[in-house]
Amino acid sequence: MSVVVPAFNEARRLPWSLPVLSDVLRRLPGAELIVVDDGSTDDTARVAAELLRDVPDSRVIRLPWNNGKGAAVRIGVAAAVGEAIVFMDADLASDVADLPLLLAALEHAEVALGSRRLGRSADRVATRRLGSWAFNQLTRSLVSLDLADTQCGFKAFRHAEAKVLFGLSRANGFGFDVEVLSLARSLGYRIAEIPVRWSEEPGGTFRVVRHTPAMLAELARARRHAQRAVPAGPAKPTAWPPSRGRD
Repeated sequence: MSVVVPAFNEARRLPWSLPVLSDVLRRLPGAELIVVDDGSTDDTARVAAELLRDVPDSRVIRLPWNNGKGAAVRIGVAAAVGEAIVFMDADLASDVADLPLLLAALEHAEVALGSRRLGRSADRVATRRLGSWAFNQLTRSLVSLDLADTQCGFKAFRHAEAKVLFGLSRANGFGFDVEVLSLARSLGYRIAEIPVRWSEEPGGTFRVVRHTPAMLAELARARRHAQRAVPAGPAKPTAWPPSRGRD
C-alpha cells in the first residue's frame, strides 16, 4: 500500500499528524508513505523530511511552486508503487483508524471513497457544511455523479486504476476529486462509499467563498474532459488481490 499526503504550508500540523500516520503504517507490512510538498512557503518539506527520517519506505517530494492539491496528489500517485494507493489530507481530519475499511472495499470495487455524509462527521463549521451540501448538489446535476460525498480527502484506488485515472486527469485545484470520479464512472470502474469518522480541523486551506467559483469551473471542465478523454466502452477491472508477479 502507498499513502500519498499532499501538503501546503503544513509545517505546524505535520509534527503531530505525521507521527500518528507513521505509527499506523508501521503495523502494515510494505506500507509506503509519500508526502508531496506543494510549493509551500514555510518549512513543510524540511519538517516532513525530519519527521520521516527514520520511517522505512517514506519520502518527501517537493514541488518548486504551488500547483494545487490535484497536481500534488497526481505527482504522488505517479510515484507510488503500492498495490493499493490511498491519498489523505495532512490534518488527518479523516480518522486513520478507518483505513482498513477503505482498503477492504477494494476487494469489490476499483475505487473506494471515505464518506463524511455516511459516517459520523464532527464538522463544526456551519458555512462549510452548507458549502459542501451545495457543491454536492451541483455535482449531481452537472456531472451526474450519484455519490454522497465527492470531496472527502480520504480515497483509495487499486494500483492500475489509480495510474489510469490520474494519468488522464488534468484538474489541479480542489475540483480534481470530481474529475477523477467522473473519469472512473466513464471507464466503468466500480466505486464504493465507506462511512468514515471525520472532524473539522482548524487551519485548512479551503475557503468556501474564495474557492467555490473555481471549483464550479472545474466541474464544467471535468464533464467535458471525461467525455473526450475516455475511449468508448468500459475498462476491464484488474484482478484483486493482484498476483505477485505484476510489474
